[in-house]
Amino acid sequence: MSAQAHAGTWQIGEWIADPEDDTLTRGAESVKIEPRMMRLLLCLAESSGAVVSQEQLLALVWAGVVVGPASVYQSVSQLRKVLGDTGSPASYIETVARKGYRLVAVARRPEEAAKAAAEAGITGVPLKSHRLRWIGWVTAAVIAVAAAGIFVNLRWTGDASGTSIAVMPFVDMTTDKSEQQFCDGVTEELANWLAQIPTLRVVARRSASAFRDKQIDVREIGRRLGTANVLEGSLRRSGNLFRVSVQLVATKDGYSVWSGTYESALTDVIKVQEQVARAVASNLELRLTDATSAKFANRQSTSGQAYSLYLIARYHQLERTKQDNEHAIELYKQAIAADPNFALAKIGLAYAYLNQRYFNDRPIASIAQDAAPLLASAAATAPQLADLYVVRGALETELLQQEAAVRDLRRAVALNPNSRDALAELGFHHLVTGEPKEALQYYTHAAELDPLDYNLHAQRCIALSDLARFADGAAACEKARALEPGAAWAYSASSLLEEARGHIAEALGWNAAALARSPNVPRIYAERGALLLSLGLAERAREAYETAGVTADNDDLNVNLTWLGLVTIYARGGAAAMHESIAARGLTSSNNPELLFELADAELIAGDAPAARALADRALNSPGLKSDDLASPWLARTGHSYLLIAAAAQQATGDAKAAMTRLAELSTLLDRLTAAGMRRHGIYELQAQVAALRGDAKAAMVALQRAADQGWRDVWLAEHQPYFASLRYRSDFRSLLERIRRENGTESGKLGADTPSAASPHT
Repeated sequence: MSAQAHAGTWQIGEWIADPEDDTLTRGAESVKIEPRMMRLLLCLAESSGAVVSQEQLLALVWAGVVVGPASVYQSVSQLRKVLGDTGSPASYIETVARKGYRLVAVARRPEEAAKAAAEAGITGVPLKSHRLRWIGWVTAAVIAVAAAGIFVNLRWTGDASGTSIAVMPFVDMTTDKSEQQFCDGVTEELANWLAQIPTLRVVARRSASAFRDKQIDVREIGRRLGTANVLEGSLRRSGNLFRVSVQLVATKDGYSVWSGTYESALTDVIKVQEQVARAVASNLELRLTDATSAKFANRQSTSGQAYSLYLIARYHQLERTKQDNEHAIELYKQAIAADPNFALAKIGLAYAYLNQRYFNDRPIASIAQDAAPLLASAAATAPQLADLYVVRGALETELLQQEAAVRDLRRAVALNPNSRDALAELGFHHLVTGEPKEALQYYTHAAELDPLDYNLHAQRCIALSDLARFADGAAACEKARALEPGAAWAYSASSLLEEARGHIAEALGWNAAALARSPNVPRIYAERGALLLSLGLAERAREAYETAGVTADNDDLNVNLTWLGLVTIYARGGAAAMHESIAARGLTSSNNPELLFELADAELIAGDAPAARALADRALNSPGLKSDDLASPWLARTGHSYLLIAAAAQQATGDAKAAMTRLAELSTLLDRLTAAGMRRHGIYELQAQVAALRGDAKAAMVALQRAADQGWRDVWLAEHQPYFASLRYRSDFRSLLERIRRENGTESGKLGADTPSAASPHT
């Protein structure tokens, strides 16, 4: 820690309070709190033992914000909970009736505390510099989760005070109704402007849009969205002129709080948005600070044309389809051409490029080449835009730059507590790093801001299935499907949930429903083939591969499908047929480490250990291999690991020492995942495979039994991959496989004569 950082740090009782990053630390425990709560605590610390009045605290902590004594009371109450000060008499903060508050715990600078501890012959509470060495970036991110819970709860309590709002979709009043996309863009960006006000909770656009063209009482809207106000509006555009009418309505009684009409040239749409935002803040008695005004300025463009193009691009991007995403890319490019310094358009274009990871199966390295320069340019001109750190954090997550991703996403939340996207990206980050508890908390907080967005509930479903909370996961997936019946991802998530608990026929039904909605997404076919193979239906799995249309041109992009194709060829025609396919497609010439590992696994199944070893070595030595790919938590949760493939290939070719090193690395990863709450059967399957390769048959059977009880069904692979070879002589292993085989037969029987198709009842 720097001297400057030390200068603001206090030890208060058992806690270290560090205002640099608003953390409270006690031994190994660390909690992040809201900046205002930290200022409140330090105000009390600086007057330790003396009474500080409510008026003093309001002036010092809430300067420039119109609030009352209730805010002080709520913050003190929450701070006491964080400090563990729940008994009587108070051990940290004492309420002095009709006078104020007093810090009763001992408060001193850390250097004073360390000196006193040394004189007493004891070890003091570790400072931040030591704490971070122990925590590391992953645990530091976990701490942020608890902080987010505290932050959101503080920020959003007391909706009756009127500090929450939903911006309803603006109505297109143009004669030919041709401006709805522009209206939606205005609605979205106006909500974003309001979101810059730190004391105002703003419901995200997608949830507000659910009430478009529906005659629902405003009081019911307030109840369903959990908001005290709604902003209704209409827009009429005629050539280069437009007219906006807005009305602020209280949801508790449906009465109008304020209304206004603005007529202006199209080039002044930015000014109108700012005027409306300021009027809303004024009528809700929220004072705007210079920092908020600066955030408003960062969202502006010097070109009305550029801004209009940006608004329409946002509309298309938020439609979340491949076609709309491509259209958004073109519109963002046009906006940047009209205003080369327009930071928001550059950020939007970078985000649309990132969406191509899903929609187009575009490699992340290629995306980064286009997106990173855009983000760097935006950072140079508008470094206070929370949107910048959301997109950069999302890109860094995909690039496996985990520490940078957490840092940027946390900064986005600090700049804009209303950033549903930042919270959602943090949730995704924790999903891929194998921390389902933290992922669930972030997604839950995001859902509080965007309660009607199906995607957040689908992601909650995945996190809950990782925790083996299957009933809660099913409820989340059901909500996702109900909110967006046409979204393939809601059905894919349902399929993944059912696979996690071993309901393969049900999983195939939801998978068919997903394919009916998105028939051109290779990932869904790969999931389908894996499900069929787990039942031993190799020929049907082969059909899924062939329907997906994998070609030599995209083997590198769809490595799971490529593996599926080779394995099903092996099941049909043996090793010779598989090798013929590999040669015909020139697969071994690839430098993609992921594909090389999948080829190595296929060679292990075919019994060609030297070929598997050569491929695994090439993958391990590839400059494109990242440590987070080799020891991927995301893959491990599904029972797949490149560390395992490498270890098996090394062991099969006589390199026991290298194999044991890789198995130790994998074992460490699995221990971390189980400690983080991961309960998918894939984790226990890997534990069993590690133990079997180490020669510990007893431990292997214990882990495999647990995997089976949790939903593991991959008998076909267990019989063909080499990982369980040492167990095949054991009667308990054969009995377990026979039990699973019978259960798989029952699941297969549910499929009928044909594999579930788009005609599945789930559609």
